[in-house]
Formats: sequence, C-alpha cells, structure tokens
Amino acid sequence: MNKETLKKELHHLIDNTDDEALLSMVKEDIVAYQTKSNKTIDDLSDLSLEDRKELETLAAEEIDKDTISLEELKKEMNEWVTKL
Repeated sequence: MNKETLKKELHHLIDNTDDEALLSMVKEDIVAYQTKSNKTIDDLSDLSLEDRKELETLAAEEIDKDTISLEELKKEMNEWVTKL
C-alpha cells in the first residue's frame, strides 16, 4: 500500500467515526510520534485562552504540591488492598 492510499484510508476512517475518545487517542499518538521525530507542532493551538492560562498556572505550581510520602502511599495501598 502506498502512502497516498494509506492517507486516504485513514482520512476515511477518521471522517466516519464519532468516537471522541478514539479521535483523541489517534491525535495524541500522531503528535507524540511527530514530536519524537523532532517535528515541531503546536499542540496547544486548539486550547482557548482560558485553558492556556490554566495550563500555565498549573505548570507554575510547586512540583511536589500534590505528592505524598512513601509511607503514606504504603498505608493507602494497604487500606485499599484490605478492602478487596
């Protein structure tokens, strides 16, 4: 199968699906592959200004803001396992 035929088939499959989760996964895979291939892509282009600001705020937070200690993790895991 040549590249053009493959692209046409992919476009057809994408155009004929309404599964948003599937479409998101396909987009993420393509973006990840392109990024890995050192191609630059603005994956934020579809974000609203509000979403971009929220993302910037989250990126500026302390890196360990939502972390717990290993001891806390072990305790929570123990509690979770005993509930099974």
